[in-house]
Amino acid sequence: MKYKAVIFDLDGTLLDTLDDLADSMNAVLARLDCPQHKVEAYKYFVGDGMENLARRVLPKESCDEDAVAECVAQMQAEYSHRWADKTRPYDGVPELLDELTQLGLNLA
Repeated sequence: MKYKAVIFDLDGTLLDTLDDLADSMNAVLARLDCPQHKVEAYKYFVGDGMENLARRVLPKESCDEDAVAECVAQMQAEYSHRWADKTRPYDGVPELLDELTQLGLNLA
């Protein structure tokens, strides 16, 4: 066998986490009296860490370092309660992982 292991990114690669991320951040934005965003918009907001997510969702006029830090702190707390509400593996992922395991590959 040519390969011994396969390494995956979990969030957004194996698991569809977009709805839980969007719901969590929108709850934070509502508490901060900021406009919320449609779930579809989060496809363009996520991917570079929580701080960048906060910078992208906060209104430009409210996006100073203190606001970003507060948004990140609240998002971490909110997401810790919601992370598994809607998150699911993408179609075919469980079968893929089973097949790779059957081939004897190490997965990480």
